[in-house]
Amino acid sequence: METKSFLKLLRKVIREEVQSVVRKELKVALNETKVNHKKVIDHGIDLHNITESPRRPVTKKKKFVKDSMLNDILNETATNADFSTMNDAPAAYQTNMTDEFANSRSNTLTTTPLATSGINGEPVNMANKNVAKTVDLMTKDYSALMTAISKKKGN
Repeated sequence: METKSFLKLLRKVIREEVQSVVRKELKVALNETKVNHKKVIDHGIDLHNITESPRRPVTKKKKFVKDSMLNDILNETATNADFSTMNDAPAAYQTNMTDEFANSRSNTLTTTPLATSGINGEPVNMANKNVAKTVDLMTKDYSALMTAISKKKGN
């Protein structure tokens, strides 16, 4: 076969393949669903209205402290939350809850060491003297030391 005839044949095959692929792609592109532009615009306007509407009513600023910056921060974080429903429970139930909470806190603090597992979840070897000493230092009550430091500073 000569080179010229081979090139003509190759071009013909490539042309046919390209035409068939282009036809398939055009059919897919023409049959795609049309975008409803009005719906997209309405959605955008709704989002704009949501972002522009005030989020909460503007409240009067109270004066908590003399420092204006600190006062602004306190006004931002201050809430007028209504906690009246917290007192609706019977008194016996409230005291039982507080007693149980206090007992659970004291039992947890005295019986459970601070570090029971390592970074990867492996158990801590308390038989090792250095590990035991470190855990004791981590769980030690430093309140007396901090009180002494405060007294020394004159606070």
